[in-house]
Amino acid sequence: MKAKRLLSMLLCILLVAASAVLVACNGEEAQESSTAAGETKGDNIEDYVTMPEFKWEGDEYKEFDVLIYSNEAQTTYFCEDVEPNLYSTTDASLNEAVTRRNDEILAKYGVTVKGIPVADVAKDLREDITSDLRLYDAALPFMSSAAVLAQEGYLWDLKEFSDYIHFDQPWWDQSANKSLSIGNKLYFTTGDISIMPKIVSTAVVFNKEMLKKNFPEVNLYEMVENKTWTFDKMIEMSRVVTADTDGVSGMSYKDTWGMSSSWGDVSAFFIAGGKNYIAKDGDDLPVISFDDTASITLVQKILQNLQLQDDWVFHCNTVTDGSNIWVVSLDVFGQNRALFRTSAFSAIKKLRAYDEAEEFGILPFPLMTPEQDTYYTFSSAKWAYCAVIPTSLEKEEAEFSAFMLDVMAFGGMKHITPAYYETTLKYRDLRDNESGEMLDLVFSNVVYDLGIIYDFGKIGGLIETLMKTNSTNIASTFESNEDAILADIDECIDSFDIQ
Repeated sequence: MKAKRLLSMLLCILLVAASAVLVACNGEEAQESSTAAGETKGDNIEDYVTMPEFKWEGDEYKEFDVLIYSNEAQTTYFCEDVEPNLYSTTDASLNEAVTRRNDEILAKYGVTVKGIPVADVAKDLREDITSDLRLYDAALPFMSSAAVLAQEGYLWDLKEFSDYIHFDQPWWDQSANKSLSIGNKLYFTTGDISIMPKIVSTAVVFNKEMLKKNFPEVNLYEMVENKTWTFDKMIEMSRVVTADTDGVSGMSYKDTWGMSSSWGDVSAFFIAGGKNYIAKDGDDLPVISFDDTASITLVQKILQNLQLQDDWVFHCNTVTDGSNIWVVSLDVFGQNRALFRTSAFSAIKKLRAYDEAEEFGILPFPLMTPEQDTYYTFSSAKWAYCAVIPTSLEKEEAEFSAFMLDVMAFGGMKHITPAYYETTLKYRDLRDNESGEMLDLVFSNVVYDLGIIYDFGKIGGLIETLMKTNSTNIASTFESNEDAILADIDECIDSFDIQ
């Protein structure tokens, strides 16, 4: 919010009061919902839900200032979907979609959506709140940063604005709403307000030419549908293609691999097995779900296999010649030297740079057993954007922010998500109908684990540390960290003043 807000608020109060009297006199109501969620999307929010009337007047409500990440420090995870044309590298279809969304909001409500790019959203938002400058109406921080801000008391509970934010509508991620609440309070969530949660979700890409050459009888898409796409099958196929091919004795990133991966993907495989670090009890409070026999056994299996580094999998973390490990990881796949690669969707766009790359397809992370109920997708949620409202705003100001976040998210569902999901992913980067179907499957079961986001007692990094140290001793590692995990959970619950 602008510095002139306090002066303008007096006029605003009078205008709102007058407006309320007029509405009461004429009895007009917002149009009722005429289209069920999931049916054809209309042009107006009223096609879905009864929206409250836009009641805010005054210059301070003519611009909606959203604090976002610039590309200054975040060379990959910077914001491109709040304000258009900030960066020359943004796809034209995305810029056009953001422009259409923002133009519609301006035409309907007279509000200009303005992105405020900074190097560190959490830092700038905290400084704004503590200094009472009130420069921002909302922000899109990383979820891990939002978790800290929430515990510091700097974020409004979004559920206080349920008259304005329609959490049950399809433009908000229902899995995120359910997973991210604590004690039935929801300080941050996501959905079509941002494409970043999709960008940081993970899948498996595969080289079609290598598949055809080595396994001409195999249809990976059918395997996914038949639920025979499993961790064991992926390892079996990877062993067939792994070979010392660079003419130098010993395996290195210059050889041919079954899979190109990294140590951090151990969590992605764990989540893909239908398990979580942190679950919630009947009171919506976080509890450890990592300490049961099935979870321990699963982690041991994953660690044992991922640590067979010269056998079937290359981990970019093992590169010691000074090369950028993430560039190397992409090189191995982009230069046709890996059958599979574990990839966040941020890397899919980067594969365009490899002219020699064969055509590739995409799959969900494999099942851990054929009996598993479905495929699950790990979200590196610490890098996922989420919508927040700072507590520096007064209640009515926060209501305006809630209203605007909702209409932005609706516009995101209508324009921005299709531009990224349909135009960029399905029809530019993935060029077959089957991959499009796989995308639908991948994004239908994205998991937001509180253990990753809040990192209680460093739980999110426990098994990655075991990967680094080439250990499988998860039981004793968890036991030695359990007290710290429980203490952090209790501290979080206390900070939210949950009765």
